Amino acid sequence: MLDTEPALIEQYVRPGQVRIVYRHLLQLGERSVLLSEYSECAHDQGRFWELRYALYARYNQLFGDTRAAAEEAAAAVGVDPVVAGACFDAGAYRAQVAADFADATAAGIRSRPVFTVEERTLIGAQRLSVFQDLLDQALGN
Repeated sequence: MLDTEPALIEQYVRPGQVRIVYRHLLQLGERSVLLSEYSECAHDQGRFWELRYALYARYNQLFGDTRAAAEEAAAAVGVDPVVAGACFDAGAYRAQVAADFADATAAGIRSRPVFTVEERTLIGAQRLSVFQDLLDQALGN
């Protein structure tokens, strides 16, 4: 999926044909809550996606001191740690993250990745061609 997503962004998102909506799924308990809230704080600085990629790249480091790992990843992608830390400590996105999780749970989503294109749902990482076929059909291409 790490190779597929950039291709989809280039082919469909940048030209304005589709958009990606990210929802937080709290599979790792409190770690997921922390990472989700921290990534939303990074969004305030225009760095949500960059932090998301950096966190996935450091996945194994997140099982120690999760906040320190998130702060390190955030700093590596240009997030101001003081601003992001204050945002996180204030709980600015706690309700939004909880709502994402509640929506996912209500929809029966238990793992990721999950993709919805119109009425069709894809579960798990897929080949680029699967997305291209589905999106082209939905767009009438």
